Amino acid sequence: MTVRWKCVGVAAVFLLLFACRPAQITPPPDTTPPAPTIPGPQPATPSPGATEKELQRREQVAAALTDQGRQLLSDGRLDAAIRVFEQAVSQSPQYGPAYFYLAETWLKKNNGPQARAFHEQATLYLHDQTAWTHRLERQAIEIARSISGLSLP
Repeated sequence: MTVRWKCVGVAAVFLLLFACRPAQITPPPDTTPPAPTIPGPQPATPSPGATEKELQRREQVAAALTDQGRQLLSDGRLDAAIRVFEQAVSQSPQYGPAYFYLAETWLKKNNGPQARAFHEQATLYLHDQTAWTHRLERQAIEIARSISGLSLP
């Protein structure tokens, strides 16, 4: 084989390997501006007056639920009363009477530690209301008696 055919062979291999490959062309840079964004409707922020009305409404619901729970408590339906008082607390977490009656209900169920937890919440929210002072003091004494009865000698 002559040098000429060797050169043709090398050239053919070179062409097959490199020249027959598809060219990779990079796309041109995107020069179109982005589409304008149209802001959607913003969630309405409640006005201070609307927030105050909602809090008042929730307190009224809590008061109604507490009255319903008191009726269940007086009927001796302790578990149902607890559920209703807990609903009242979930409606208005600062509604002290619901905590007070939760403590009363747990006292009737002979669970002093649970009663004390709710009594502390009631005291937190009712401490400045003189109409509740005597009730809270009486309840604290009953809770202390209940808990001391659970103590081992």
